[in-house]
Amino acid sequence: DPAKRILCENYHVKGCIKGSGKRIKLRLVDLIAIEFDKEENARAAALTYNQFYARNWFFDDVKGEPVLESFVKEVFDAKNPASSK
Repeated sequence: DPAKRILCENYHVKGCIKGSGKRIKLRLVDLIAIEFDKEENARAAALTYNQFYARNWFFDDVKGEPVLESFVKEVFDAKNPASSK
């Protein structure tokens, strides 16, 4: 379904790698993961959207979903830079 595709154009941040967006079903909840060219750009995206990142990956629609927050923290050691201010 094209409407469900994860596109860099939908995010107003730099460094998004086109075609890298993934939608992963995790316990009936979608996890959105997008690869960036560098960690600093993934962190900037996480800060802009108040979400999570790990290394050069940005995870969207995670905040407020306990299953997803727990998963990205435990599996990827993901952080929310907005929470650490």
